[in-house]
Amino acid sequence: MAAPASRLSPARRAGAAGVLALLLTIGVVTQAPAASSPFAAAVVAAQGPFGPSPYDDPASVLGMPSTNFYDPFGASSGGTMQRRVKLVEAAYNLDATQTSKLITTLQTGSYIVVRFDQPILRDPAHPYGIDLLVFGNALYTASGLVNDSTDMNTLMLAGGGLYEPMKVSVSPGYTGAPGQSPTNWQTWAWYRYDNGPYADTAFPTHAYHWNRTNSTWSNDLMDFTKPVNPALGTLLNSGDTVSLSAADAIDLYDGSGGGTGFDLAESGFASIQYVKVEGLPGFDGGEVDAFSNVRQMVLGDSLTIAPDNLTDAPATLRFQRPGSLAETALALAFTAVSDVARISTAPLPDPSALAPVSGQVLTAAGLDLSPVLAGNVVAFQTDLRLSAGPGYAGNGADLDLLLWQSTNWHRLAFAYESSSRTVATTGLTNLSSVALVQVLPPQLTISLKGNETQVRFTPIAGWLHTLERTTAFNGWSPVASATPTNGQPLALSDLNPPPDHAFYRVRLIRP
Repeated sequence: MAAPASRLSPARRAGAAGVLALLLTIGVVTQAPAASSPFAAAVVAAQGPFGPSPYDDPASVLGMPSTNFYDPFGASSGGTMQRRVKLVEAAYNLDATQTSKLITTLQTGSYIVVRFDQPILRDPAHPYGIDLLVFGNALYTASGLVNDSTDMNTLMLAGGGLYEPMKVSVSPGYTGAPGQSPTNWQTWAWYRYDNGPYADTAFPTHAYHWNRTNSTWSNDLMDFTKPVNPALGTLLNSGDTVSLSAADAIDLYDGSGGGTGFDLAESGFASIQYVKVEGLPGFDGGEVDAFSNVRQMVLGDSLTIAPDNLTDAPATLRFQRPGSLAETALALAFTAVSDVARISTAPLPDPSALAPVSGQVLTAAGLDLSPVLAGNVVAFQTDLRLSAGPGYAGNGADLDLLLWQSTNWHRLAFAYESSSRTVATTGLTNLSSVALVQVLPPQLTISLKGNETQVRFTPIAGWLHTLERTTAFNGWSPVASATPTNGQPLALSDLNPPPDHAFYRVRLIRP
């Protein structure tokens, strides 16, 4: 495809240099200010019976999930009585200072209704389609005693978890629909997840990063706004977990703090702001610790992919552009994957030296796919989409898509979709750094050499460059062409120029 006329370089034959002045306006899509907290902010209503103290305070479900607790029976399992919340040792009793209640038990007939500061959106950019997380005090069973000194590298999971499922409902709140009262939450539209997922089940809360290399805990918190890949539930809850260590399970969490994930698509609501957990016959006796909004992943984050993600259709992982969260900078649609893998992304540190192409870098990212569990080998196939950004106004003819392979950038074939301003390439079986570049037209210098007109410029390797001529702008005629293999300065000549005057341009066509 030829580059559009506005991207071409005209020059007059009269010996002067022809230079294209390119004006590029980049539009920035901004997002409304984030909520002051991603966690539940207020208890709207509550009714017991709740558990005995300290499990009887509905306000304990507000704010972030528990990270530390005091274990009055800690001597029986060794270590100190101040404990970290981990996927094999759940929060209970009081916090580590013994001053705050942590969790609330819901008996039959009880409920708690909470409100978030801001609506939680049903957002396709949320990982795995999960929009809401509910935290309880579930745990995975382990093969030995657990305390903060236990080596997670050698502690083996025993198969399955200890769960006390309870039903969760969501509501957008008062919408003005007939019969609704702005002051009576019971008149609002609610959707209950009767068939699950359920609160106080997978995935158990895990508060801190584990340093596998040094077999020690970090003080860095896990991400309570990032869900665990729900496709890993079968692996972590089956008898197969006897071959997994606690450290393996933490790796499978991929930085997430756990929590049961809920997809708002099932509810039919575009957004919700209220959540209710209730104790019902057969679904009671469990605990609630906290509620959290799910955030979008951005370039710099990582996500996991597993074969069970691809059961019904390709699985798409999206990463937004930092600073412009309304824009999906990069999306990977996996059509095959042989084992659990982690896809890590990073902003490209120095995309300026993108030989063989020079120009405006629109989107660039470092990509890596590696097995989560040591010793495994992962084969995969994925389609890739990159955004040209809201400021791009071209038709795709001036774009180049590059993939780093070992020592060089290689050009990828792609299709441009104007409605979404994205390029798409299919069937990738390896991932590395990628870059979408808007090629800048060359600056032309004209000189006369006897009866010959010579146009000099710095070309773009691999692209077809055609020197074209006109005398009255009623049509352009090709006079010379070349497809250089490198970016060294190039000269194209008009061997039979018109006697009076002429105008020249160079047309670029992507290979």
